Amino acid sequence: MTLRVLVIGAGPTTNLYHLPVLAKLRRAGRVELAHICDIRRERAEEARRKYRFSEASGDAVAAIARPDIDIVYIFGSAQMHFAYGVQALEHGKHIFVEKPIAPSFSEAREMAAAARANRLVAVGGHNRRFYESFDAARARAGAAGWRTGEAVFHKPELGKTAPFGASSWLGANGIHALDALVFAMGGLPEEMTALADGGANGEPCAFSAIMRWRNGAQGTFLCNNEAGARREAYAFHAPGESLSIDDGEFTIAKNGALSRTSYSSPDSFEKEHVAFLDAIGRGAAPRHAIEALAPSLFLAELIENGHRGRVALPPSSVPVRAGARTSTAQAILLVRPEGLERAVQLILGRHRLVSLDDVRNSPEPRADVTAAILGNASAPLSDDVLDKLPSLTLVGVAALSVSRLDPDALAARGIGIVNASAAYAESVAEFALGLAILARRRAFASDASMRRGGWGTGGEARGLRGGLLRWARALRPALRGSVVEPVLVSAWHKAKPILGGASTTGARDLAGTTVGLIGWGANARAFAGRLIAAGARVLVSSEHAREEEVRSHGAAPAPLAEVLAADVVSLHRGLTETTRHCLGAAELARLRPGAVLINIARGALIEPRALYARLKQGDVFACLDTFEEEPPRRSDPLRRLPNVFLTSHIAGGSPDMHRAAAEEVVRKVEAYLNGEAVTPLSRGQFVT
Repeated sequence: MTLRVLVIGAGPTTNLYHLPVLAKLRRAGRVELAHICDIRRERAEEARRKYRFSEASGDAVAAIARPDIDIVYIFGSAQMHFAYGVQALEHGKHIFVEKPIAPSFSEAREMAAAARANRLVAVGGHNRRFYESFDAARARAGAAGWRTGEAVFHKPELGKTAPFGASSWLGANGIHALDALVFAMGGLPEEMTALADGGANGEPCAFSAIMRWRNGAQGTFLCNNEAGARREAYAFHAPGESLSIDDGEFTIAKNGALSRTSYSSPDSFEKEHVAFLDAIGRGAAPRHAIEALAPSLFLAELIENGHRGRVALPPSSVPVRAGARTSTAQAILLVRPEGLERAVQLILGRHRLVSLDDVRNSPEPRADVTAAILGNASAPLSDDVLDKLPSLTLVGVAALSVSRLDPDALAARGIGIVNASAAYAESVAEFALGLAILARRRAFASDASMRRGGWGTGGEARGLRGGLLRWARALRPALRGSVVEPVLVSAWHKAKPILGGASTTGARDLAGTTVGLIGWGANARAFAGRLIAAGARVLVSSEHAREEEVRSHGAAPAPLAEVLAADVVSLHRGLTETTRHCLGAAELARLRPGAVLINIARGALIEPRALYARLKQGDVFACLDTFEEEPPRRSDPLRRLPNVFLTSHIAGGSPDMHRAAAEEVVRKVEAYLNGEAVTPLSRGQFVT
C-alpha cells in the first residue's frame, strides 16, 4: 500500500535534506505526497510545485485531522514536533520529527507513550545512527563492546541563540554527537560528571562530560559552539585496538598497523526515511524510534545542568500535562508571518493557524477564525477578507502603530485591536535613556570634535586661533621629555584664555536633572521608570492622563510651559491633525539654553521651519530619530547643524524588540481566546 504523506514545515533545511528524499521515495512508489503545510503559505506553495505535492495550505491542525493521511512529517522547532506530533499520533498517524525531537525528555517520553498506545511508529531525525561508519564500529565492538569512547562536536556559532526551540546549543546540535556516542556504547552511562558554561549571549555553549558505563567502560564528550571551526569526530578504544571516525574516514589502528576506509554519510538521510517506512510495514520499532532517542535527550538535560553522580531514567509513569494535546475549534489567521515563527510556537497545537490564501480560497465563510495576527508590514485586511470572517473579534498587530491598518474599519465591524505596546515601549525607552545620558554629557559634541581633530565638547576653533591650537597639539609629542616642555606647557595654560578653543565644560549628569515628557503613552511610562531609577525628576504634560496615574509612576503632572523649561524635553505623543506641528516657534522658544530636545515619537509633531530656526541659534541640543519626511532630503539643513544628533528612526527597530513584540501579541491573542481579560486599543490610541 502506498502511504499518503503530510509534511509540516517547508523551510530551508527541509528543502535541502528531506523533501528530495521524499520525492525519490514518491518516484519509487513508496509514498504519495498528499499535502504540505507551512505558516508561510508561499513556501508551502513553492514546495508543492517543486516536489509535486497534491495540496498545500497553512493549516496544519486541519491537515492532521484528515482521514486520508497516513504519515505526518514535522520539520520545525522542538515545540512543533511535540505539539503536532502528539496530535498526529492521537489521530492515528505515524510521525517523523526532526531534532530536537521534543522540548524536553518528559515530552519526548509522552510522544513515545502515545505511539505505543496507538500502535504507531514515531521516529526522530538522528541520522548519525544510519552512518555506515557507526554500523561498522558497532559490529567491530561485538558483544565485548568498547572500553572507552570519545565524541567531539564543535561549531562556530559565537553569540548566536540556540535554534529549533532548544534550551541550549547542546540540544540544538551537539545532541547529534551525544546520541551517536550513546548509540555506539550501547546505551546510557551509569555515572557522569558534567560541566556546562555560558557563552557570549549568556546561554550555555560549552559542554563536557566524563562517563562510566555499568560494564566499566568510560567515555568523554566535548561540545563547544563558540569554536572557530566546525569539528565532529569520534574515537573508540579496546585493548590493543583504536578506531576513529573523522569527516567520513574510518581508521583502525591495531598491532602497529593502520587501515583506513572512507564512508559516505549523505545517504544517511535516505536510510532513516527508508527505515521509518520499513518499520511501518513490519510494525516494529526502528533504531531511531523516539523511545530509543529520548534517553539521549535526558542525558543532554543532565549535562546542561552540570550533573554529577548516577544516571538513571525517571519512572516511566510521566503524567500528561493538561491541555498539551488539546486543539480547539478556534482558528487564528496569520498575515505576513515572517518574523512570527518563533512566537507562534507558544500556541502550536492549541489553535489552528490559517493563511490569507486559506481564507480567500475557501468557498464558504470561515466562521472558525476568531482572531488574526498581523506581522510586520502587513496591509489592512480587505473588505472581501473581512466578509469571509464573520466570527473575527480580535486583531493582534505585531507592531506599535496601527494607523496604517484602517483601524476605524475594524472598529466599525466590532473587531478589537491589540498591539505590541509593551515591547516597543521597553525598546524605545532604552534608546531614549541612552540619548538623554549622552546628550547631557555632551558626548555627541565631543565625538564630532574628536573627528575634526579637536578635543573636548565644544567646537574646534577656526582661523588663526584654531591654527595655533592645532600647531601646539602637533608639536607636543616631539617636545615631550625635553627641558623646554615645562616652560611651553606653562605658556600654553596661560594662553588658553586668549586662544579659546574646545571646551570641556557643560557636561552634566542625568541624576538631578529635570526631564519633561510631552505625552503619557506606554513609551513615556517606560522612559519615566528608567529616568526615576537614574535619579532624575520627571514632569509630564498630557491632555489625557489622570493626575493620580502619572503620580503612581513617580512622575509629576505639569503644564506644558513648565515641561518645556526642563533640562531634557522628550516627545511621546501620537500624531493626529490636532497634534501636528503642536510645537512651533512659540513653544520652542521656551527651551532653556543648554537644554536637550529628544523626538522619538513623530517628526511632524514639530513645525520644521521653527525647529531649524531654534536649533540654528546653537544654544540647545537636539536628538532626532523621527522626521516629517523620511528619509529627510540630502539637502535638509538639519544635517549640517553641529548641535543635532540624527538617527534613522531606529529607536524601536532592533531584532530583539521585534521578537518581543511578536511574542507579546501572540500571548495577548491567546489570552483573549482563552477568555482572559484583554483590553483592546481605544480609538484615541489608533494614532500611536
